[in-house]
Amino acid sequence: MQNVPQNGHAGAGGRSSNASILEAIDESARQSHMSPSRKSIRDETSIDVLVVDDDADALEELVEYLTKAGLRCRSAGDGWSALELMAGGVRAEVVVSDLRMPELDGMQFAERLRLLKEGERPEVIFVSGHAGFEDAVAAIRLGARDMLTKPVDGLHLVRAVKSAKLARQMRHGEAPSVAEPIPSSTAPQRDNSVAADPLQLRREALRELKTIRRDRSAYFPAELFSDPCWEMLLDLYDARLGAEEVTVTSLGAASGVPLTTALRRMETLQSHGLIDRVEDRGDKRRTIMKLTDQGLRAVENFFEAYLGRRAK
Repeated sequence: MQNVPQNGHAGAGGRSSNASILEAIDESARQSHMSPSRKSIRDETSIDVLVVDDDADALEELVEYLTKAGLRCRSAGDGWSALELMAGGVRAEVVVSDLRMPELDGMQFAERLRLLKEGERPEVIFVSGHAGFEDAVAAIRLGARDMLTKPVDGLHLVRAVKSAKLARQMRHGEAPSVAEPIPSSTAPQRDNSVAADPLQLRREALRELKTIRRDRSAYFPAELFSDPCWEMLLDLYDARLGAEEVTVTSLGAASGVPLTTALRRMETLQSHGLIDRVEDRGDKRRTIMKLTDQGLRAVENFFEAYLGRRAK
């Protein structure tokens, strides 16, 4: 790929300058509003998701997840190619972009999308294998809706995209599409042979609560029932039972709300002494979230009460 000089203009025969691409995007959007055949133009160029990733295998996988869910997708191998697609008239409701890309990374790409008019600006979801707390804060400042960690769970990706698509439609006064039911095979099945061991009983109760959450989100917009603090406490407790680590970004994703809201709720939980944030010694770019001793006692007391009522 040809290097782009710091002034934003490509060399002879290379890519268009940043300004030229953005001007083309803006002109395309203006013409679509002025043209008497606007509906047909938008029908041909409007898509649900534009997926951007310089890793060809990852790009193919993300597109496959989304197309199988019935979403109309286009793909681009880097930020410049994505901008050129938009300059050519492609309009996406949601952009799923890798965070780490050469020449024009995900953050720089999102910065250019912010220059679009409100009605033409897509929702942005980042995906990354090495996102840290500073990345999450930067994503918030750019107005990103979510940040997912690689390897990306297909079901989680589809939910995040549909939630972002619904939020955008509601913000612009469009009629939201009806949520599609999630196949029952994706929900964990109850194990009737679970022994009466306290730890096993808590795991079973935790699976039941997560199953209810999945079933509910299959038929209703996630925003109607979002309880991010509770979802994050459950996710941290689940990780504690499995001796696993939870990063800031993965905890935010588990909350079911935009990353901006999730980080505010994390601060609230910290202020109550229920969770704590520690630096990953092995990778200082990552920040690990965990239940405090107080938070662990509170969650376990809840499960004791829950299991006691269920046994009656």
